[in-house]
Amino acid sequence: MKNIILFFMIFIFLTGLMLTGCKEVNKMQAENTTSLRFHLNGSDKARYFPGDTVTLPCSLEITGYNGEILRLETLLFHNEVPVSKEETVLPKNEFINPEISFVTPQKDYTGYLVKVIVKDEEGKELATDTTAIDVSSSWIKFPRYGYLCDYESSIPSEELIQQMNRYHINAIEYYDWHHLHHEPLPEGMTAENLSDWTDWAGRKISHETLTRYIAAAKEKNMVNMAYNMIYACTDSFFKDANGNPTPPCQWQLFFKEGNPKGKGPFLFTMGDSPSGDGHLYFVNPLHPEWQNYIFAEENRALDALGFDGWHGDTIGEFGEMTGADGEPLGYTEDGTAIYLVKDTYRSFLNNAKKALGKKYLSFNPVGAQGNEQANTSHTDVLYAEFWPWDAARDGELFNTYHAILREVERSREDSKAYSFDGVGKSLTVKAYINVDSKEEFMNDAAVLLMDSVSFASGGGRLELGNGNHMLHTAYYPDDKILMSDTLQKSIVRMYDFSVAYENLLRDGQYPIENKVEINDTPTSADGKSFTIWTYPKEDSEYQILHLINLRNNDNRWVDEKGKKKEPEIQKDLKVKFYTEREISSVYLASPDFSDCESLSLSHEKGTDKNGKYITFTVPALQYWDMIYMK
Repeated sequence: MKNIILFFMIFIFLTGLMLTGCKEVNKMQAENTTSLRFHLNGSDKARYFPGDTVTLPCSLEITGYNGEILRLETLLFHNEVPVSKEETVLPKNEFINPEISFVTPQKDYTGYLVKVIVKDEEGKELATDTTAIDVSSSWIKFPRYGYLCDYESSIPSEELIQQMNRYHINAIEYYDWHHLHHEPLPEGMTAENLSDWTDWAGRKISHETLTRYIAAAKEKNMVNMAYNMIYACTDSFFKDANGNPTPPCQWQLFFKEGNPKGKGPFLFTMGDSPSGDGHLYFVNPLHPEWQNYIFAEENRALDALGFDGWHGDTIGEFGEMTGADGEPLGYTEDGTAIYLVKDTYRSFLNNAKKALGKKYLSFNPVGAQGNEQANTSHTDVLYAEFWPWDAARDGELFNTYHAILREVERSREDSKAYSFDGVGKSLTVKAYINVDSKEEFMNDAAVLLMDSVSFASGGGRLELGNGNHMLHTAYYPDDKILMSDTLQKSIVRMYDFSVAYENLLRDGQYPIENKVEINDTPTSADGKSFTIWTYPKEDSEYQILHLINLRNNDNRWVDEKGKKKEPEIQKDLKVKFYTEREISSVYLASPDFSDCESLSLSHEKGTDKNGKYITFTVPALQYWDMIYMK
């Protein structure tokens, strides 16, 4: 009997053990068959006011999951510092494409990295993703320029604005939206009687497309800037109905005698025009009658369509000019005659800003010629189009990464007294990387290296627009080269990074000359070809070291044929950074890995004949790493 009872007890125990084992196997099988894909699709706005509600649209696909809820943990980081943590409990019926909402901190002009962790109902991590948000009550401190140039009636305006919003674009340059340069809106047109028009090339401009763009952009806190040259007119401005010269002929620019670049009136041929307006004739920016005329025309157009400001443009510097009467363009305060157009910019821009009132003003001194004047004017933001044959104020040609970086630095320094916060303005860099390329796609390496240099130096870029397009040519409507899927993903991360760390990148940081050494690796402090570029900066709280990887590329940013090479990834770089400051913590952040999150690096201190230093190891460098030391 005892044997029967003992057998029965063993049987029950084994049966229970088997059932428990089956439950564990089933649980493991369930876990092994769970498939989850999670992606943050940016944020609902390009810029937020302090205390605004942020909505993060998400893509979430899950199969094989038996739980009833998912937990979404949202963490906010400012540089390396965790700022907040919130949890959203997601019921099963809301698993598909959920949204996450939270309120922004009250601190103004601050960038944050947002990390969302997806967990199962028991708290196990299933997936993560990051994005960034900019909490700024105005766009002018951290401008992120994009562009539009298609205005046909069939254009899906809201969709293109949504695509640009993923890159955190907060200001749009509306290129060639106007009727004619001297008459942005057709004569007599106002907000009450808008209708479609054509531009100089005969392209039809749908006013409804324009107003849809503008309305959709304003919902995203993007600013709408109406492009137009500051001193250009087309053929019809200089002849009346009978073909006789008009009074504005007296405003024209003429090549000064002896100018090797030309003779007679200063003009530029754009191309065939059905209306006969295929030429640009340039007038003296300082002529008071021209200023009164063009300021009124710009204001009429801005008011009628709801633009937020004027994006002024130029054609570059072509040597000494005179007015139609052969006299100088004007005189400086000390009585010196002005013959170079670039020397008229500050006065013109200050008068334009006064005429625009509360509207914004930006300006492009092409070739960065006259940049010093723009930097010391009352324009709201700085912007410059670079060409490799133009030279900086010290004579250095703008054909290298280093030359671009130095101009960004100089612009910040020039503009300190003219910036609202006293730390200087951030220069937006426009440069046509693959200008003559016939390839199907932009060259990833050329684009990402130029972005790395522009952002590390404290500037921005004008390169993205018309939805997911990237600019590669000076006449925007001719833009036909696309971003590859790989480049598009990298650019999303690049712009996330530029927003998340904007307070370390372009909030008054200035370059320093601290010595940097990397074991067994060629380096340079000025971006020499085939080196790792070591570029240190600092502010009151951090010292910052940018590493830019030029190990298998030269230092020229123009890549006409699209042949730049993807950088060789450098691993386990042993860095020695000389500093007299007491460093307590070292962090690494990069757009190239770890979803832009900051990683803590261990470091050691030492002293040698060159002074005090710290050492640390950088695990990997692809395009650009930022090490910041507290």
